[in-house]
Amino acid sequence: MIEGLLQSGVTKVKSMHRVDAFRNSPGVCRKLAEGIGSLPEWRKGVCQKKIKTRRKIVGVGSRRKFTRRFAEGIGKLTGNANGDREKEDRRTCRKIARGCRSIRDLGLKGLIGH
Repeated sequence: MIEGLLQSGVTKVKSMHRVDAFRNSPGVCRKLAEGIGSLPEWRKGVCQKKIKTRRKIVGVGSRRKFTRRFAEGIGKLTGNANGDREKEDRRTCRKIARGCRSIRDLGLKGLIGH
């Protein structure tokens, strides 16, 4: 029986107190070797992509100055956003209150006049 298993390409390996059976085919080994061989190229590509993206964000030379000013401008905008919203909310509330008062005044005057 063991000879039949070895001839069919199935090998038993004992590891961590258990027995695993797997197919020991040259195709699987070749694919694994190709995959391992391509890892450095893949990693290099990922690093290049990261560097390229960082350069786009940070910029180079005069673009770097522009990017820095742009980032500072955005920082100022986000810092003022909360205060601006509060001011707008107060203005809107006052407008609504004035409108309600004027409608109420018009309604009362209209009722009193008739």
